[in-house]
Amino acid sequence: MRNPIWGLSAAGVALLVPTLAFAWNQQADFGARVHKHQFSRVTLTVLGCTLKARLFFDAPEEAYKDEIASRNYYRFHARIKLDSAHVVETRVFHNDAPGARVYDYEQDTTNDGCWARAEVHPQGVDVEGCRGRGCNPEPFK
Repeated sequence: MRNPIWGLSAAGVALLVPTLAFAWNQQADFGARVHKHQFSRVTLTVLGCTLKARLFFDAPEEAYKDEIASRNYYRFHARIKLDSAHVVETRVFHNDAPGARVYDYEQDTTNDGCWARAEVHPQGVDVEGCRGRGCNPEPFK
C-alpha cells in the first residue's frame, strides 16, 4: 500500500519548482545625498514577473526641525538602472520623520514580456527630491 502523503508532497514540489525558477534577488550599495537624506542601498527581488525594489536611506534629524511644519516633509522618486536595457522608475514617495527608512516599490512586468524573470543587476541609482507637501521632484533627464 502506498502512502498518499508522499504523492501529495511530490506533487507540491513539482508545482513549486517552476515558481522558484523565476525567483532571484540582488543588492547594491550606492551613495546619493538629497536634501541631507543619505540613500545607501537598493535590493531587488523577483518572484515570477513581479520585481520588488527596496531603497534604504537615512533621514537626518536636523532636516525635520523647521518651525513651519510643511517644510518637515520631503518627496522623492528614484530611477534604478539595470544591466539590461530596462530602467525602473519608482512612484513619488514621501518622508516626514527622521531616522533609518526603507521605501518599497513593486512593478509587475507581465505586460512587458515578463522581463523581470531574467536576472538583472542594478548598475546605478538616481534619486530626485524636493521639500514641502506640495512639491514635485524634478523629472529624470
